Amino acid sequence: MHQIPFSSLSVLKLFYRNREVRIYEDKNNCYGKTQRKDYGSLPDAEVIFAEKADDLSNTELQDAELFAGSLTPETAAKMPKLRFVQLFSAGANNYGWLPEQVVLANAYGAYGDSIVEHMLTVTLMAMKRMPEYLSLQQKKEWTLLKEIDRFEGSHILSVGMGAIGTSYAQKCAALGAVCYGVRRTVHDQLSFIRKLVTVSEMDELLPEMDVVALSLPGTEDVRNMFDYRRLSLMKKNAIMINVGRGNSVVTEDLIRIMNEGHLKAACLDVMDPEPLPKDHPLWNTPRVYLTPHISGGYRAGVNYDRVMDVAIENMTLVLQGKNPIHIVDWKLGY
Repeated sequence: MHQIPFSSLSVLKLFYRNREVRIYEDKNNCYGKTQRKDYGSLPDAEVIFAEKADDLSNTELQDAELFAGSLTPETAAKMPKLRFVQLFSAGANNYGWLPEQVVLANAYGAYGDSIVEHMLTVTLMAMKRMPEYLSLQQKKEWTLLKEIDRFEGSHILSVGMGAIGTSYAQKCAALGAVCYGVRRTVHDQLSFIRKLVTVSEMDELLPEMDVVALSLPGTEDVRNMFDYRRLSLMKKNAIMINVGRGNSVVTEDLIRIMNEGHLKAACLDVMDPEPLPKDHPLWNTPRVYLTPHISGGYRAGVNYDRVMDVAIENMTLVLQGKNPIHIVDWKLGY
C-alpha cells in the first residue's frame, strides 16, 4: 500500500474542475452547488473550486497538495507540493506522466451499474431486432422478422472481468444465460461463470458465443484485440457489444466483417476514433448501432453522487493520514 507523505494535515487545498451539469428539477441547482456542499464537509481542508485550470493562480497551485478532477501536465507542472490526485473517471491510462511520488486514485465502480444496464439494454435490443422493427414502423410496414433470439439459454462471453464485466455476466446469468468470462489471469472461480479463461484461450470459445461483450481497460495490450481474424471466429449471428475502449476493436475490420454479412449486430458505445467524424463509414455500416460514449457519465444523477462519494471518502482518508481506496496500479494501467 502507498503511504501519502503529508508533512502537515492542517491546511490542504483541493481543486475541482467544476462541471455545470444539472441533475435536479430545480433549475437553480446544479452539480457544482451539490459538490461544493459535500466537499465543504472535509475535515481540516481549505477547499478551492475552479471552473477551469486557467482560473487558478500560480500561488494557489503552488500550495496545492490534493487535486480532484481532470489534471493536465501543464497544471501539474505548477504544483510542486502535489501528492494525491483523485480522478472522476475509472480510466487512468492518460496519466503516465505524473511524477512518481504522486498517488493517483480513480472512481472504480462508480459508473458500473449504469454501464451494465446499457449493456443489457442493447443485448436485448439486438436479440429482438428492435432497431429493424422501428424502421418497419416508420415505413408503416407490418412485417414479421425471423431469427428472434431468446436471452434464456444464450451463451454470453464477458471479455474483461472487472467490476463492469463481472456484474454484466452475473445479471445475464440471473436471466438464464450461460456465461463465460475472459480475464488477465484465472482465479476465484465465480458460481455464475461456467468457464473462465485467459485471452490466449479465448479463441476456442468465440465460435460458440451468442454475445461477446467487451468492457476492457485502456491498456496497450488490448489494442486491436478484435481484428478481422478474431471477428471471423465469432458466430455468424453473434452480437458484439463494446463499452470499454474503442481501440480494442479494429474499426476497419469491423466495417468489413459487417458488410460481408457476418455478425447479427455490433452495439458500440465506444469506438475508434472518438468523436466519430461525420463522414466516417461506420455511421452507415449495416447492423452497427452507435451511442456516443454515454453508457456511464453523469447523465444519470446517481452516477454523479457515487463519484462524489468516492472522491470525498478518499479525500477524508488522506486528510486522516490513511491510504485511499482505488489506487491506480501503474503496472496494470488501471
